[in-house]
Amino acid sequence: MTVPTSPPGGPPARELVGELLARAQWTPERLAAHQRERLDGLLRHAVANSPYYRRVLGADAAHGGVPLRELPTLTKSALMEHFDEIVTDGRVRRGAAAAHLAGAEPGRLLAGHRVFSTAGSTGERGIVVSSPAEFTVWTAAHLRMMATMGATPGMRAVAIGSPSPGHLSRQMFAETGGPPGDAPELDVTTPMPELVARLNAYRPDAISTYASIAALLAEEQLSGRLAIAPAMVAAGAEILTEDMRRRVRDAWGVEPHQAYLATEAPLLASTSAAQVGMHLWEDLVLVEVVDAAGRPVAPGVPGHKVLITNLVNRVQPLIRYELSDSVTLAPGPDPTGRPFRRLSDVDGRSYEIITLPAAGGATVSVHPAHLRSPFTAFPEVVQYQLTYDDGGLTGRVVLRPGAPSGIPDRLRAALTRRLRYAGAIPPPITITAVAGLARDTGHAAKFHQFSRPGHLPPPDEGPA
Repeated sequence: MTVPTSPPGGPPARELVGELLARAQWTPERLAAHQRERLDGLLRHAVANSPYYRRVLGADAAHGGVPLRELPTLTKSALMEHFDEIVTDGRVRRGAAAAHLAGAEPGRLLAGHRVFSTAGSTGERGIVVSSPAEFTVWTAAHLRMMATMGATPGMRAVAIGSPSPGHLSRQMFAETGGPPGDAPELDVTTPMPELVARLNAYRPDAISTYASIAALLAEEQLSGRLAIAPAMVAAGAEILTEDMRRRVRDAWGVEPHQAYLATEAPLLASTSAAQVGMHLWEDLVLVEVVDAAGRPVAPGVPGHKVLITNLVNRVQPLIRYELSDSVTLAPGPDPTGRPFRRLSDVDGRSYEIITLPAAGGATVSVHPAHLRSPFTAFPEVVQYQLTYDDGGLTGRVVLRPGAPSGIPDRLRAALTRRLRYAGAIPPPITITAVAGLARDTGHAAKFHQFSRPGHLPPPDEGPA
């Protein structure tokens, strides 16, 4: 496919992309007024049309001016328990939506709406509903993102996303692409030799895919099997680690772009050509970074979870919806002059934090960044996975051909040192070299670098 000069859907969609791009020139005051107007409209709509929100928000919320921080939060469990009371179109009910997603054509409309599924840290599947008009806004938002990353009309682009037609990434890629049949139809479960052969034949200028696939394709380029020269590589759905970034830079001489996505709000933040962090698209979604108690955290401090308020969707209002993501706000204003705040890091899910014993009988919480860093220091490591259970930490690594046989032992020693640096008493650690690592079997087919039995969500969890 080629990057289109305008999104599908006719003049209204074309005009919308231009409008969204113009918002980057707003002043902070104009952005705040827009957010207040959209939030007040959302609250009025929710109180008038959703029995759940009418009950939990109260009639006063419809009068406008209510501070966001005073509103209750919404968990995924509550969303699913009260699904029929929250969705404002009576034609869409939880049972019918679940059956639709489990059916033969989950990508088709249900009662005129798109339906997506997402999993959570509790293991409970969530269902998200979006009208065609709402999805058009998010489609335009993705095209705005591509433009700010440096995509230009006529670029030969390829998208490698979920294998499921009902997954958000698959439907979004279909909407933001050019004429069907132009680019190869690929997904993250396509065998790597086939990916390489078809990309070599197509020679894309831009690639959008999962972070783990971007890193593996870079590895194929460095090995000489892949021979393409993309000017833009955009990664989402999974954590883009520093070792993944390094491999993309080494392979193609470009800094990879990163998108922070969620099924509940299809675009939260993304990098731009200036590479000054991830711009939060706060004209479409309100983002609160909070600690475990729900209190706002300062820029530079990793949060425990994220609260999102979707300013676009009305069929299924999502107000202060909880995501178990650990992200960090960047300090200071946006150097590009945009009125939006930025994220400096998206570090993963807060449930990946493990608690280990410390000196004197105490315990210490160890962030997953401590678990990742020893592996990123070894260029011989192509992929790795860690599991933490009662037996300790078990790691499996895929090594580059010709890597020294002692790498697993050196990794174990490095991880031991890192845990001690974090103040923990290291548990037993086993590192084993393997030929390959399988993807998760869920509809998103994501790749989890860290898991805890009993805590790992269903396979499609993670930033969308």
